[in-house]
Amino acid sequence: MVGTLRDYGMIQLNITVYPEHAKIIDKILKKQYSKPIAHKSASEIVRRAIEHYAEFLGVRLDA
Repeated sequence: MVGTLRDYGMIQLNITVYPEHAKIIDKILKKQYSKPIAHKSASEIVRRAIEHYAEFLGVRLDA
């Protein structure tokens, strides 16, 4: 994963997504997933995944 600093303090991430993960993201975006979702973009899915992983690791997000 590579990050590039953009305007307004945003960082653009360039990530490698493996085929099995791309299939999961595709299903989520096509609403073929059994649980409701609150987002409609791959970037939002990646953001939520990072947040969940940080929580799993015990990283405080409000710091």
